[in-house]
Amino acid sequence: MPILSKSYFDFFEELAANNNRDWFNTHKKRYESVAKEPFLRLVEAVVAALHDTEPDLALIPSKQMLFRVNRDTRFSKEKKPYKDHLSASIGRFGTKDKLYPGHYMQLSSGESFIAGGAYFFEEKETLLRVRRFIGDNPERFTTLISDKNFTEKWGELKGEKNKRFDSELSELVEIQPLIANKQFYWSAKLTSNMALRDDFVDVLRGYFEAAQPLNAFLVEAIYG
Repeated sequence: MPILSKSYFDFFEELAANNNRDWFNTHKKRYESVAKEPFLRLVEAVVAALHDTEPDLALIPSKQMLFRVNRDTRFSKEKKPYKDHLSASIGRFGTKDKLYPGHYMQLSSGESFIAGGAYFFEEKETLLRVRRFIGDNPERFTTLISDKNFTEKWGELKGEKNKRFDSELSELVEIQPLIANKQFYWSAKLTSNMALRDDFVDVLRGYFEAAQPLNAFLVEAIYG
């Protein structure tokens, strides 16, 4: 039996059409019962399924992996108060450390997807450490990104690239062009029908286990 139901996606479809506090407050109990609670159970099930390969995931409560449905509108042009989805950072520190390479899941009535890797570097020195680590381990890096299980599920490593570098980076880019990346992440789209399958947790486990070795490589690059 699937953890999520069609009611999850119906709720967010209605929220997208009625994105205001009055509507949400009126339907808050429904949000809790058909959206938040099932989504949290899904996160818990994924953490349990990954226990053999990533036991550290169980060190924090799954609820700390859940992002708030409320949108932070203070510095955004988008002023709608709520997101049209729920999302989770399934990693060693949940949502508290957005840099720590891990898994991401976002399920919406619109576009749903999963992702992983290192998406945002606040400090240039941290990005430089990753680039140098790849330059020091080019064969290992190439093996990971070209692994059949990874490419069949995720395709390729993604990320914006720097167009200009200093002399050191130019030499590294000649070793491995992806060193030019400012981000190192991967993603795959999901459908609501996929999320309603009985074996959805197993599907997610397959994707996340395929990415775990590359996540571990990035953790080593960033944290040593």
